Amino acid sequence: MKEKLAFLRQYSPNIEILEISSLDRTQFDTLPSYWQEAFNAHSSEEKLDIILSEWENYDYQFQAVHSYLEDNLIDVDLIRQNNEISLLYSLRNAAGNICYYEGKNPKTKHIPENIRSRWNEIPESFRDIYDELHNGWVFFASQSNGLSKVEDLFFLDEMDWGILEEIDVHSLPFSLSDSIPFFSNGMGAYACFDLKSKDKQSGFIWYHDKAPRLDIELWAVIDEWTKIGIER
Repeated sequence: MKEKLAFLRQYSPNIEILEISSLDRTQFDTLPSYWQEAFNAHSSEEKLDIILSEWENYDYQFQAVHSYLEDNLIDVDLIRQNNEISLLYSLRNAAGNICYYEGKNPKTKHIPENIRSRWNEIPESFRDIYDELHNGWVFFASQSNGLSKVEDLFFLDEMDWGILEEIDVHSLPFSLSDSIPFFSNGMGAYACFDLKSKDKQSGFIWYHDKAPRLDIELWAVIDEWTKIGIER
């Protein structure tokens, strides 16, 4: 536990690992029911089974990730940073090393107003994750390589992109002002959805240094890229 905390505090100096018994009633009530059940389980195995059972409800979105968790999940801790409580997943990667992923509390998310005003235009498959499973699920050290938390969502036109000097933005089949990146690989590639699209399963990959890749199966890409990030 001390080694884990020492590692985590390189990235979040104030992080704490909590016992469920340390929470008062108000704090406990802010946790999703599956968190409450998991951390009141009688054993670590039962705790992990409860959490993995919840993930099973989202196999459409995270089939590869869920399968990887089934085989490589070591532990899940309740953590607190800056008064925010999250789950910390300890996983074994392909090299046999432990890596950490953070899943934030879906019940305490703060949706930015510009995103909230168009929340119902976001595909239900995303809203289900954000409302029920986690408010984002990312590699702890970089806060990327996974589904972004809602507080980090933005529209593409809110950023300056050097690639716009090389491509004709007017020729793109989507508008930057309608497009949200839901996944970042931390190296300038973003899996995005165009809110004006009638196809709720497709999206595109936006790159900071080359033309976008169109007509991708959005969840398949997010799922596979997330799994690849864990394996590394």
